[in-house]
Amino acid sequence: MLASAGAYGRAAAGECRADEGIEVRRLGAPHTHGTGYVAKALDYVQFHRRLARALRRLTPAPDVVVCMTTPPFAGVAAARFARARGARLVLWCMDLYPEALAANGWPREGGALYRLLARAARFERTRADTVVTLGPDMTARVRALAPAATVEEIPVWSRCSAGAADRVAARVLRRARGWDDDEIVLLYSGNMGRAHRAEEFAALAMRCAGAPRRVRTVFCGAGPLQLRWHRSWPGLLEWLDPVDEAMLVPHLLAADIHLISQQPAWVGVVTPSKYSSACALGKPVIFAGPAGAAIARWIAEGDTGWRLPPNDPDAVNAVAMDVLDAALIERKGANAEAQCRRCFNPKALMGRLIARIENPAPSTSPGNGKD
Repeated sequence: MLASAGAYGRAAAGECRADEGIEVRRLGAPHTHGTGYVAKALDYVQFHRRLARALRRLTPAPDVVVCMTTPPFAGVAAARFARARGARLVLWCMDLYPEALAANGWPREGGALYRLLARAARFERTRADTVVTLGPDMTARVRALAPAATVEEIPVWSRCSAGAADRVAARVLRRARGWDDDEIVLLYSGNMGRAHRAEEFAALAMRCAGAPRRVRTVFCGAGPLQLRWHRSWPGLLEWLDPVDEAMLVPHLLAADIHLISQQPAWVGVVTPSKYSSACALGKPVIFAGPAGAAIARWIAEGDTGWRLPPNDPDAVNAVAMDVLDAALIERKGANAEAQCRRCFNPKALMGRLIARIENPAPSTSPGNGKD
């Protein structure tokens, strides 16, 4: 595994070898990645140079290269190396570039710089034996830029699972936070980045303010939009500090409904991983985002929650009534757990990924393969 020695928010460890026999080579000196545009660009350029050098020095030549999509366009170096050494390439997309840059406002889609970056993206996607995407919306984005790409949809899976001890811990945590058993807790937990939105959740909180049962709208996490959201709706939303890994499952179980959101411009560019975690724990979701997003489709297919389209007060009113129905929450939560077993089973999804790495032939499943 070739990875950066830097990390976000802390310094990464140096070169190490895992117990499972996986050698991890960290490139460069340990440091904390910058968060500004210039600092990130410099980090990326340095990593690309180190990656190309490390690939050239690999002996013996690998049979297959699996490349992630951060930093952007790492697949270009991987594709060149794979072709030169006769190796197969699997491009595993967690996000898409340059689409993410355009969604963030720069460069403008269709502009000269965007077209230049799009050529790099097309190169890495068409040179890959398989491009792994996370959902149908991401598949559509990949094919829009590179119609000849061979695509396999493999959603992200969740490592969350709940045992009896986790459920007891969740009840204890709920009491410690002052959440009564007869209250409905709506929880947004995770990144508050530019791909997300909170307007619909604030509108829902306002609509539920006078409900017969108390409805709490709780936000937990961090990100570039956290301060803006906090200032936009003072006193309306409740805020928690991020929880550590050991308390993550009880923290998620303590809520009744999970909140997930996505800005329209980011549909197909990223796929929030919160959905599979909610399903794994049997929790229904409220999704604030457009109908074309993968999560909106999964909710419709499995009846696992509710959707709040952007700027739709009628939808807010309807959801405000539904979240007071404990039986409905329980039924949609059971549907979410059933969908997890069908569609987000970790063993099954990892098996599909392994099969794609070991076998470059296109899948015969509907919606996958070369166009």
